[in-house]
Amino acid sequence: MYPTDVGRGRQLFAPIISARRRSPPLVKSIRSHRRVPKPPVELLQSYRRDQILKAARTVISEKGYGRSSVDMIARRAGVSRSTVYEYFSSKDEILKGCFAASREPLAHALSTRIQGVEGMEAQLAVFFEICLSQVDENKGFFQAIDFPIPLYSVTAVEGPGSTEFALVLKDFHEAVDGILDAGHQTREIGEPADPMDRESLGTLIVGAMAARSRQEAPPRVATAASALARFAVRGLGVGRSDLL
Repeated sequence: MYPTDVGRGRQLFAPIISARRRSPPLVKSIRSHRRVPKPPVELLQSYRRDQILKAARTVISEKGYGRSSVDMIARRAGVSRSTVYEYFSSKDEILKGCFAASREPLAHALSTRIQGVEGMEAQLAVFFEICLSQVDENKGFFQAIDFPIPLYSVTAVEGPGSTEFALVLKDFHEAVDGILDAGHQTREIGEPADPMDRESLGTLIVGAMAARSRQEAPPRVATAASALARFAVRGLGVGRSDLL
């Protein structure tokens, strides 16, 4: 190629050469595409749902169930109103989701914290403390529940989220039964607790939770739990010589 042709070739290929100089190295380009892959759709949906429920717990606890709205929950979650409705058809469904999400950690706390605690009164105090703490953390939820008599019946609870709360009561049933059965085995109760004892204790538990959800300045959890436990064991006749 003659010199004049070399100059002409440089002019022809100048755009390509310039583009190569501006473009990043191949290794750098490949690394830029090796970023963390996006999570699967299911994982993203689960994250978004949890995000909405977390926002709902905060809003309902601050405003109460009646004064909260889907718009408030959406703003707190940082999503649109339509996004909320992709996961929940109504505010009632959001409340149900909150109860369902809280059931597993509550059941875990009931089963693990009571284990290793000696004495029926001490076990009941821990049990009441767990229950009352749940009210303080989710006061708006419990204010949305109607508690008709009998309070301990899983079929008598009404209001938004009643089905899910009935499942929570079922967990309470199992925990109370375990405490009473253990008390009989250690002879803290002279006779096996009859259904009326279990019903009465259950009414005391749920009644205390319902009352606490409506108190503006309830007593400290530990203080209230200890008082309720003492009242319960006296009613059950714990330590009475005629039952031993």
